[in-house]
Amino acid sequence: MSRWFRGATKAAAPMVAEEEDRHLLQVEQALLKLLNDDIAEADKILKQQNSSYHHLGRGISSFISSMLAAEKELMKDAASILQTAENKTWEDMKTAQKSPTAFKSSIYPPGTEYLLCYAISQLTSAICAVLSGSVTGAMGGFFKLRKSFLTLDGIMDIESKYLQKRAASRRGSVASRKDAGSRSDKESVSLPFGGDGASLQAITTDDEKAAAGILNGIPGSPVLNRTQTSATTGSLQIPTRVESKLLDIDPASVGITSHTDVFIHSGTRLCYGILLLVFSMIDNPLFNRILYIVGFKGDRERGTRYLWQAARFNNFNSAIAGIVLLAYYNGLVGFCDILPTDEMADDDLSGYPRAKCHALLGDMRRRYPESKLWKMEEARMHSSNRNLAAAIKILAGNSDSQMKQIALINTFELSLSAMYSQDYDLTARSWIQAAELSTWSPTLYAYLTGVAYLESYRNVRQSDPAAAKGFKEKATEFLKKAPTMAGKQKVMAQNLPFDLYIVRKVQKWEERSKAWKVDMVDAIGASPLTEMVYFWGGMKKQDNVQLQQSLDILSWDRTSHAEKFKADLDETAIQAVLQAALIRNLGRYDEARKILQTEILPHDKNKFRGHLKDDWTCPSAHYEMAALAWVEKDLDGADQKAKVLDCQEWLVKTQKWPFEWVLDSRMSIKLTTSILTVKRHKKIMGF
Repeated sequence: MSRWFRGATKAAAPMVAEEEDRHLLQVEQALLKLLNDDIAEADKILKQQNSSYHHLGRGISSFISSMLAAEKELMKDAASILQTAENKTWEDMKTAQKSPTAFKSSIYPPGTEYLLCYAISQLTSAICAVLSGSVTGAMGGFFKLRKSFLTLDGIMDIESKYLQKRAASRRGSVASRKDAGSRSDKESVSLPFGGDGASLQAITTDDEKAAAGILNGIPGSPVLNRTQTSATTGSLQIPTRVESKLLDIDPASVGITSHTDVFIHSGTRLCYGILLLVFSMIDNPLFNRILYIVGFKGDRERGTRYLWQAARFNNFNSAIAGIVLLAYYNGLVGFCDILPTDEMADDDLSGYPRAKCHALLGDMRRRYPESKLWKMEEARMHSSNRNLAAAIKILAGNSDSQMKQIALINTFELSLSAMYSQDYDLTARSWIQAAELSTWSPTLYAYLTGVAYLESYRNVRQSDPAAAKGFKEKATEFLKKAPTMAGKQKVMAQNLPFDLYIVRKVQKWEERSKAWKVDMVDAIGASPLTEMVYFWGGMKKQDNVQLQQSLDILSWDRTSHAEKFKADLDETAIQAVLQAALIRNLGRYDEARKILQTEILPHDKNKFRGHLKDDWTCPSAHYEMAALAWVEKDLDGADQKAKVLDCQEWLVKTQKWPFEWVLDSRMSIKLTTSILTVKRHKKIMGF
């Protein structure tokens, strides 16, 4: 950290602590208005001054818009604004170090508040660069991400040393009260205040070449032998109290009370927690090699803990931490089937602490009653509780946000929920609306519209030929249009996974229709809509009626050429995996296992690979066996140890699958969470 807080600076106007604090408060209020859907007022406030905080506020506003919409042009605009903020905050940090009237903290060196702003600017602009689609931009983004990580790690280290010193002082002052003192000391030093993160060595030219080689897919790109070591590196009425008792320790009890100190404390934990959490969930060979080169290593448990700590305040950092936490739990973790089920599960922050999530959502809804984001999170919570009707009701009335990007993501959530609930008309209309609002994934939007019309066609194929004709034409239109738009969006010069999947899927149907001399829609086998429900984790959100409906539409009787599909291993495997997953969610475990053991597992793995085959079915069947073993461990009379070890065995087989397969990146999220869950459970149970 010493390199940040030394060296001469140019002569500059002295800073006045109270004025800077007013700027910080003003920007925080503006960003909270942004989250509360008061876009016009937020924009007006952010344009009133040219302080570092206002520059960063404008950058964050643009960044949020670009991330919600995931559109390249918005990302470019955000990156430009953030670069200006980065330059400004660095200059103000150096000025604050020398100005006698600048804010002085009893915890952090002068200028740390601007150093944090500098790190936030780098972090957000790095994310824009990685998602820009450009290989060069992505590579630069990773190295900027590294710089931000180093800065945050340094601030954490400063705070850690302060708390250690404070704890030592308290031990000395309460020596005569050993019992109470030891309890207080334990509370003080048990907080995960940095110091155990990985220090990152300087990036060399060879490192940059290695990263460039990986990003460009150059064969034989070098793998670095990098060793990671322990890190060494006024008058305003400000709300600083803890708003929610989500953790045991109040920051005020350790001296974190001033407005600026709270900003630094919560902001550092927010950003550091996001990085640790995201890095812990990446199980992609390309990204992992890049992260290894730049020295990153995730830690899900620490990351979630830091985010919960950041979520305790009545400020913008807290609100964003809350959004990230609920998105993580209701989205990524909620996507997984193998989660903690023991008595301590609700205290496992890296799992799914359901009670804490409900408390957090209630707190945020009270703070920001007009926020469309929090209403959307409320809908997601209902979905996680298998109440799709309540979710759809909220989402349907939550689409009138002043921010187009929030309206888009709300429509996306509504589309998914409609698809899970088997409302084909609403599904089609919602995906069409999503395509009108966003250009991020037109292939996916068109495909999902098409498969919704396909199910409507199958519903009336025999009973109402006139209506069936109309649905068939619409299904054909959207399904054929989908592949033509593939490749328009890329991440690190790579096509989106669903684009690859959809192009191959439609090509298979078109080739089959020519071979069979039938219309393409009649050459489609096992329900592609149910397949997408599976890929998006929708079966965990369906109630028993909806699960049964999904099971019913997998019947070959709904197809036009049932006998041909029954004789096709590729099609029967798709049907088998989907049936097994649905039946498992209905609690019929023996029946689900029998389907997998009969239809998929006896066959050689290579039979599921080849030209246009759905190669995801066999590894998914192995994962489903793991999920069955996990849920069965808690049944009366079950040998829990045997079931947990059986679960682990199937997970390892899936993780070490000898071939790549379509959408394996989605499975990797499940596998990473599942393996951590099993490891935790074995430790708790002592085996």
